[in-house]
Amino acid sequence: MKIRTIITQDAEVDDQNSLRHFLFYANEVELQGIVQTSSKFHWIGIPGAVKPEKKAIDDFDSEFAEISGPFDAPYRWPGTDWMWEVIDDYEKDYPNLVKHADGYPTPDYLRSITKIGNIGYEGEMEKASEGSDLIKKHILDDDDRTLYLQVWGGTNTIARALRDIQEEYGNKPEWNELHEKIQKKVVITACGEQDATYREYVAEEWPGIQFVKTLQMMSYAYPWFIMPEGESKDTLKADFMTNEILNGNSALIKGYCTWLDGHRYEGEAEDAQFGSNPNIRQEWFGAKFIKAEPAKYDFLSEGDSPTFFALLPWGTRTLEDFSYGGIAGRYHKVEDYRNSKGEACNVWDVSKDIYVDRDGNESEQESMWQYVADIQRDFAARAAWADAESYKEGEHSPKLTVKEGVDITCNPGDEITLTAIAENPDGLATDITFRVYREASSDRVKDAVLSADDTAARVTMPKNAKSGDRLHVLVKATSQGRHKLFDYKQVIVNIL
Repeated sequence: MKIRTIITQDAEVDDQNSLRHFLFYANEVELQGIVQTSSKFHWIGIPGAVKPEKKAIDDFDSEFAEISGPFDAPYRWPGTDWMWEVIDDYEKDYPNLVKHADGYPTPDYLRSITKIGNIGYEGEMEKASEGSDLIKKHILDDDDRTLYLQVWGGTNTIARALRDIQEEYGNKPEWNELHEKIQKKVVITACGEQDATYREYVAEEWPGIQFVKTLQMMSYAYPWFIMPEGESKDTLKADFMTNEILNGNSALIKGYCTWLDGHRYEGEAEDAQFGSNPNIRQEWFGAKFIKAEPAKYDFLSEGDSPTFFALLPWGTRTLEDFSYGGIAGRYHKVEDYRNSKGEACNVWDVSKDIYVDRDGNESEQESMWQYVADIQRDFAARAAWADAESYKEGEHSPKLTVKEGVDITCNPGDEITLTAIAENPDGLATDITFRVYREASSDRVKDAVLSADDTAARVTMPKNAKSGDRLHVLVKATSQGRHKLFDYKQVIVNIL
């Protein structure tokens, strides 16, 4: 069964990139809404609105310029027409995309679920909007599946939906039961806190809602230039971008912004016109957090995309427990995050993993960094689908299974065998690799001995392992095609 999700975004340049990227994967989830909201970076303005005292929210405050207000005037406002323009581009790609995979939503369906949310100013939640009403409807529906709410801007439209529910049901006998049900049903994957409404309302009234900060700015946003060299960084450079992603006739890709590529965005400040400002390299080189000068067509940013990478069925088990890690990185519970009432809030933040660079040097990096090459190659293949008029003209991911299953139990000191089977829909040769995911594993078992050949691995568990310890083993199938497409299986070995 597909997971379901709603996107909320503030129309930042990289939000627009993220939406174009996401739509290549719209077949993999049940998308129930695309909602434009505001943030500390973008709003339309409301006459008479008063700018409140600036409050520190998170690390964005130290990395980006302060808001320049006032709230009664537009601030870097890009309009709303762009969303339908992106869907128009999707409509051009749609006839070819559906030849490669089932489940792509029709362009008219996407138009029907695209709404304007609370866009007045940073944190504006004065009254209900079409966007908040859509979110409210799905929070209250009879669907028992988790509702994943993606936050690419502020949380204000989601907060308005929750407030409307609280105001409607808060004095009714069924409120406690409904409140608890919603806290279990809703999971928010957020690119940080881009307004104060999570802290000031959601955390105060709904502390049990899982709020996962998927903020991996170094890995897939503007500062990627400073990351260690290796395959991940190679796939963000202009050579890969031009030869593998930007080189086709996809309408979605033609509207995708890279450094100095000529794109200009309505309402954006000159220092955010990354495609068209001829002085942009001078303004950013050595400034803010970029310490290397970008080349034309280098990857720009999709800082919000980890919010949906976590939801895609790539074989890792992130959604079972965000501490298990996966393509969108590994996360940990923030134990000391409490609201003003002293209640613990269900907040998660990014963990770091060891990354080995091209020269063999090890360093702690954002846990998504090691997967960026996978993400980019898969993106390239999907972009090529839009240009391929038959299934045979595209490349498609191998399908991996582990004969013994992905949940295994054993005793301390036992040796277990994992047998991998890969099927390649394109008839291409497929390589299989195994590795212990040490950072996700329990301390006593993370040094388990693994030996492997082409299709099988033997894992010897430490003799000092204790009941409840878990070992994570990542099995990967990689196609030998142009795009090196992949499938993962994350095997969890539990000590009895």
